Amino acid sequence: MGDGAETKQGILARIRWMSAYMNPALRRIADRVLKAPEEVKSISIKDLATQCEVSESTVTRFVREIEVTNFQHFKILIAEELSQGLGGGHLTTDRHVYEDITEKDDTASILSKVTARYAMTVADTRAGLSADELERAVTAIEDADVIGFFAMGASLICVENALLRFMRVGKRCLFFRDLGIRQISTSTLGPKSLAIGISNSGRTISTVDSLRDAKVQGATTLCITSFPDSPIVRHADISLFTPTVTGVIGSGEYHESMVSKIAQLQVIDVLYSLYAVRNFGSAIEGLVRTSDVMSLTRY
Repeated sequence: MGDGAETKQGILARIRWMSAYMNPALRRIADRVLKAPEEVKSISIKDLATQCEVSESTVTRFVREIEVTNFQHFKILIAEELSQGLGGGHLTTDRHVYEDITEKDDTASILSKVTARYAMTVADTRAGLSADELERAVTAIEDADVIGFFAMGASLICVENALLRFMRVGKRCLFFRDLGIRQISTSTLGPKSLAIGISNSGRTISTVDSLRDAKVQGATTLCITSFPDSPIVRHADISLFTPTVTGVIGSGEYHESMVSKIAQLQVIDVLYSLYAVRNFGSAIEGLVRTSDVMSLTRY
């Protein structure tokens, strides 16, 4: 990402996001930083290493892992972010109706903020998705006799997109809007099935429970979330992380990111495209066949 990336995405958001892919030693450092960044901004590298039970060289490796030039620069970035109020997961005096939009914003400001937030989300999602995890996810899609989707709220938009994409290329998909039937549907899944749970916070009870129950039934499980420390990850064989984290410090329960749907849609479209390319012949046949059906719905 280079030095310019620090202004594109907050350093604390990046740490929380990237920590999902770190080894245990680096993850301890990430957890310590996120727990009390106001302390870390003035700590020595020796003290941080001692608190995390790692060597100073491991702290240096952590700093490089998050693509910051050195430890001193790392502390400066944290201090700047905290001083600007970008890292806190606590409520401020301004109430926000959409990400960082308040009652003080006018039309031009809102247009600029929403557009910039969307562009940032797309770029950060592209930068942070794990190629290895994407490959595992596509293999699971290929091997599945049926894909069961589980989501609520804004994440339903992602499910609707996924249904359209994968059903058009011949994959059997399962999704019920009724919460009770959706919970029951997990009993129909088995070792040849794939259950996909989508939740930005990773804490939506029905989605987490559905993925857990599907795993008990022997299904392969996949989650799409922004929080690597959320409950849904514990029940997922494959995890794909999106960077749309607003309350970086503190619990993922703070609130759902309003632009999480953009990252989720991007992930689904990447998975669909990878699957379609791997199965090009059958995918084209499916698109042609469903195009004939869809043409009947248009003048």
